[in-house]
Amino acid sequence: MRKPKTMIQIGSCCAILAALSVLSIGVPVVHAYGNAALWQIAVSQNCNNSSFCTPFQGGFWLWAEFDSDGTGDATATGCSHLVAAGSPGAGADHFNADIQGWTVMPGSAGPLTFFVLGGTMTLTGHTGGPTVTVPISPVPLDTGIPAVAGHFSTSMILGFTPPPGVTFVIQVVHLTH
Repeated sequence: MRKPKTMIQIGSCCAILAALSVLSIGVPVVHAYGNAALWQIAVSQNCNNSSFCTPFQGGFWLWAEFDSDGTGDATATGCSHLVAAGSPGAGADHFNADIQGWTVMPGSAGPLTFFVLGGTMTLTGHTGGPTVTVPISPVPLDTGIPAVAGHFSTSMILGFTPPPGVTFVIQVVHLTH
């Protein structure tokens, strides 16, 4: 009795897979970042070791996209925690960047480093003041991000194994269309 049930299950699975493959022909290709996106970058940095991360503890998280027309976008959020008396700047901050030019050249991340050539940053955060938009400067701005697809670990970026509570990761994806 088990064999016919198994054959029915296998037949049902094959029929479903065949139907899905036929239905997928009519589904359009979607580019989440648009047709111009060439690179997507994610950066995560966390420093929560009080003996290593002074005067601030906390981290920042960044997403960026560089497009084929020389433009791009970035958004980042950071949060620092006061660990030294009198240290300014504790709290959360956020910025969005409108990149109006970028290139790849030798820099802090090696011979292939992303540089921003112009644009604006809109800053919001813990200051309690109004949102501020400022030019990206200095230009060219060395991002410290390698223009090479891959996953870059804390020890690869810093050149040493950090103590517990310290991570710095960069993920670079080259998009193809």
